[in-house]
Amino acid sequence: MEKRKQKNIIIGSLLAVLVVMTIGYAAFTTSLTINGTSSINSNWCVGFDSTKTNTYTATAGITGGTVPTGSMTYSGSTCQTSYKTNASLSATFLQPGDKIVYTLTIANKGSLDASIDSITVDNVAKTSTFTTTKGNIKFTVTMPANNSLAASTGTTTMTVTAEFQNTSNLSSYTTSESRSINVGISASQNSGGSSSSNQVYAINTNTITQGTSTLTNIGTTYSSCQATGKNVCLRYTLENDVVTGSEVCFVYNSAEYCLTGADNGAAYTTNQNTLTTAFGSGNCTDGSCRSGSWFASSSLSGIVEVHDGSWDCNVVNNGGSHCYRVEAGTGK
Repeated sequence: MEKRKQKNIIIGSLLAVLVVMTIGYAAFTTSLTINGTSSINSNWCVGFDSTKTNTYTATAGITGGTVPTGSMTYSGSTCQTSYKTNASLSATFLQPGDKIVYTLTIANKGSLDASIDSITVDNVAKTSTFTTTKGNIKFTVTMPANNSLAASTGTTTMTVTAEFQNTSNLSSYTTSESRSINVGISASQNSGGSSSSNQVYAINTNTITQGTSTLTNIGTTYSSCQATGKNVCLRYTLENDVVTGSEVCFVYNSAEYCLTGADNGAAYTTNQNTLTTAFGSGNCTDGSCRSGSWFASSSLSGIVEVHDGSWDCNVVNNGGSHCYRVEAGTGK
């Protein structure tokens, strides 16, 4: 009997140990499960501001002519109310010379810093000013004025210009022509720190060289050339606190354009397309354009220059750049 009692005690003890081990293991595995399902509170939201549905200017191609009409609609995923990833721009033109300039606002409403990698035009990614023709209508899509957007508050703008081309061949011209174009945003998280890149604008500066010590001397920074209050300004691309590219930007007929300086002339074709888009091919010859007090040029050696009668800004082929005020009456 005594042995049976001892045996029962041993069995009971073993069962108790087993229960404790089971509870302990269950608690341990539950802890792992809880940790595995914890959530991150950050969110991603970069999109076109769909509340700005009529942000465009329209001009008639002839004096007294009927002004063309346009529309802006938005689609795609909605990260927050009123912010969507795609925009569709449509216009109806009545005569050659009609023009509409759309201004699109891009906002970062998420909790992560963002960088705009490219703009898609009819589902094809573009990283620089792009021109395409549909029928008699030429569309010019510019890149965002700033490609780095701070979390929650970052905004930037881009323009799309649609123009009924002036042409002597009007065999296909009827009473009106309607065309549309679709643009989208391709953005990624901007990690910040030494690997980040951004763009800044400056006006009336001395030559800027590479290195953090000189970058502190550029003065006030702006979101776009228009924000400087002047028609011409300089744009710098910074990576790891080093200047990796310089451009001359200018505002002509309410649209903003940029010319890229490059020491090997690689940007020459793009620059020429930009100049003829801005000033019209009839005002351009041998790599330069003149219109009123304006003078602009781009050379195969990589030098770009824009002069509006008051300011002259250029990027030379060694990468240096500057703006200076032009003396009255000297011209170009």
